[in-house]
Amino acid sequence: MNDVPKGPESGRKTYRDFEWVARDYPWVMNGLFVTYVKDSDPATVIEAMTVEILGAESGLTGVNERGWEEFAIIGAASVDDWTIAIAPSSIAGVSDELMRPLSLGREVVTHYRDVNGGSGFYVWEDGERTAYFDPLLRCGFGLDPMPAQWVPRLAEVGVNPDGEEPMTEDSGFPVIEASLALAANYTGARITPEFLSSATFIVGSAD
Repeated sequence: MNDVPKGPESGRKTYRDFEWVARDYPWVMNGLFVTYVKDSDPATVIEAMTVEILGAESGLTGVNERGWEEFAIIGAASVDDWTIAIAPSSIAGVSDELMRPLSLGREVVTHYRDVNGGSGFYVWEDGERTAYFDPLLRCGFGLDPMPAQWVPRLAEVGVNPDGEEPMTEDSGFPVIEASLALAANYTGARITPEFLSSATFIVGSAD
């Protein structure tokens, strides 16, 4: 994997640039799965990640409210040349079985924080998982160290790469915010307040 961060060099994001997400959508602290798919469209992504397409919803609030009826709801919308799929609780975005074929000929990135407080950050490229780490514990699988190329990326978004220490200088653990910043800097796809509030999401159920 290229060690040079992707996306525009100007406008690098830190975790503080995404503090509005938990403020505007406090339910994300109970779980949030975000998948970025390069060079694909929302309908294709939803077809690959779900078993039933359910139409469309307006904004992340609409996706979440639909989740009261469909627990495994996933919504997908486009940002530049990426499709971003967001799920309150569906784990489809971390499934090797689903993400490996979806990443053929393209790149897929997923980060999550689940209801139990677990977290992860994954990258697949052309059918292979090329990176995994836990942004909370700042380690790879098991006791593996952080992937070396992601250590400076953590520092760039304001996170201490040392898993023995709090993530931030104020002793915080902003897993969701830091993961969003990491993904923004890596992909160049920007999740903005306007996008989450007004984008039309194609929705489907993973169950």
